[in-house]
Amino acid sequence: MIGPEAYGDKLEAISSIVRTNLPIREVVYVEGVLTFRVMTKEIKESFKSIFSELVRIGYVPVAQEVGGEVLLKVFPYNPPQRRKSYWPLLLFVVTVITVFVDGLIRSGGLGSLLGGGAQFGGRFWEAVAYTVGVLSIIGIHELGHKISAKQDQIDASLPYFIPGVPGVLPTFGAIIFQRGPIRNRDDLFDLGVSGPIAGFLASIVVMVFAFQQAEWVERSVVEDMVRRGAASYLPSPLIFNFANIAFSRGDGLVPLFPAVGFAAWLGMVVTSLNLLPVWQLDGGRIFRSLTSFRRYRLLSFISVGILFVTGYYYLSLLLLLFLMTPIDFAPLDMVSPLSKFRKISFVGVILMMVVTFVILPGPLLSLIGSLIGS
Repeated sequence: MIGPEAYGDKLEAISSIVRTNLPIREVVYVEGVLTFRVMTKEIKESFKSIFSELVRIGYVPVAQEVGGEVLLKVFPYNPPQRRKSYWPLLLFVVTVITVFVDGLIRSGGLGSLLGGGAQFGGRFWEAVAYTVGVLSIIGIHELGHKISAKQDQIDASLPYFIPGVPGVLPTFGAIIFQRGPIRNRDDLFDLGVSGPIAGFLASIVVMVFAFQQAEWVERSVVEDMVRRGAASYLPSPLIFNFANIAFSRGDGLVPLFPAVGFAAWLGMVVTSLNLLPVWQLDGGRIFRSLTSFRRYRLLSFISVGILFVTGYYYLSLLLLLFLMTPIDFAPLDMVSPLSKFRKISFVGVILMMVVTFVILPGPLLSLIGSLIGS
């Protein structure tokens, strides 16, 4: 519980900052919190200025609309202390190793090395290209978040890469810890969408490279390799189908990708999943910036259901477990709406999700297909 003493000799400075930027009807204490009754709802730009000035003297504003009236509350704020840590570097090195080993497994280089095969040199460089592809997609995704956070004055950590299991999933991506508050819905949207856009563009570059490096062969050749376990089929996102048309060699030939093809595929899948409005995924921030927490929660449960139906059984159950503990991304300024440009941008977000989403084959889809067919 705070009270007037929490503001001390800064009270006059706080009042001056707020009154300089906004028309104030009255100043009161609500449950010990310094509260300004604001005479307008057009506060977006003014709020940003107030935020910048108050943070410098150890306070943070929160704007809410209560009973049709805008209340701006001022709370004491202690910025999180920054501590030097070697964990980001250590985890990055470990992730490089797990991704590279995974690349060797997928290219057949590990078998060549253990068997003393002469083809190891070529497989080695294929694994290097795969490693660069995977880490570039993840790294550029996180760089997008980092740049957006810096532009919007949101304190954020360096990316923490999460190593995976070679031969299964080489990495579980990376995360950046948000250490400071988010000013408004625009900043919330920008923080959420910046990573997927950056990662999507990086995935397109890797995909184009994969198509250029692919070997175009008869479909019967691929089918024979799949039977022998020398290759495998992966369900394609729409954007791969578009690229297949653009790069097609004709005559019924199909692309046989090197390991970097899986890097591009994985980048697309991660992009689509990350855009879903669930838990702490980027889509959670994006959709929360447009709608209420209640509707966002409803969208989260619908998304989990879609994931389950489309073959992501374990992921959907894991996210459902996380949804049992609600997390809100409410910005400090809950009065100002999302900008018109960003609302229009939602069309692009949906399209990006559609062209990158992959439906996994599974017994549930087969059952639904048989019911529809009957």
